[in-house]
Amino acid sequence: MTRAAILSDAPTATTDYFLAPYLKSLGYDALLLESRVRPSDVCRLNGCAVVVISRYLPVWWLSTLQRLRREGTKIVYFMDDDLFDLRALRGLPWRYQWKVLSRAIVHRQRLQRLCDEFWVSTAFLAEKYAALAPVVLDPLVSLKTQEAKTGLHVCYHGTASHMREIEWLVPVVEAVQARSDFVHFELFGTRAVQKLFGRIPRVSVVHPMNWPNYLSFTSVQKRDLALAPLLPSAFNAGRGPLKFFDYARMGAVGLYSDRPPYRGFIRDGVDGLLLPHDHAAWIDAVLQLAQDSERRRRMASAVQLRVAEMGPPVQQSRV
Repeated sequence: MTRAAILSDAPTATTDYFLAPYLKSLGYDALLLESRVRPSDVCRLNGCAVVVISRYLPVWWLSTLQRLRREGTKIVYFMDDDLFDLRALRGLPWRYQWKVLSRAIVHRQRLQRLCDEFWVSTAFLAEKYAALAPVVLDPLVSLKTQEAKTGLHVCYHGTASHMREIEWLVPVVEAVQARSDFVHFELFGTRAVQKLFGRIPRVSVVHPMNWPNYLSFTSVQKRDLALAPLLPSAFNAGRGPLKFFDYARMGAVGLYSDRPPYRGFIRDGVDGLLLPHDHAAWIDAVLQLAQDSERRRRMASAVQLRVAEMGPPVQQSRV
């Protein structure tokens, strides 16, 4: 199969709905290259019949693409927003305006000279830029965008006061995701947490919420495993074991630090696991439980039984 390459910041909806399936329909084996990485490994582009620039092109790729074009490679530019007209950006956040201005609009003439073809996503863009004779691409369904994958959900619902624990979990999440392809992690946090985990696959960062919203959220969300690391500190010394109840509400089996308040409360191996402050121990525990559905089921049942036993007494009706 003839090879083609897609240059994109990262895998995006644009690459998965438009470019990859369209190239496949043309008979190409499409390779995705992250354009934010400098083209040191240009041999991956050698032999490609087509290179498609998705939305933005860092300047450090220009000389490589110019060389490839001279050697006979077709260079294509694709946009699924109006990225060539500054007036179209009015009303958008200034950061987004600057991104489009600095990474697309200022390169418009250079791109027009470089590219053999232009592809767009709508008839509106095709009409507006008719001088470029663009090809209109329709979004296409692919196995990647339609397949409902089964997986394992692991969460850590730490607040801003747990930033040390969140940072401590980074190598744990990295290692688990490197050794599995079916685990999805969920953490709470803002931009700082997103920066920590943004490059790790299958990680979601949920914005913090107040208690009523969190109670509602955890009442309808189901998770398989839940983490509760707790590093030694004066503040942590006063914490209680409330995460056990939050995680139980989601049907999850908890992995807890082997220290108070969890030591003496969690029945190790029965309704949770108590783990030392050792990254390897947490990595192994997550992976082992992830692969042992029967053990997870047994421990999850023990969690729910314990919660039921600790619940408020049922009042007897009076005759």
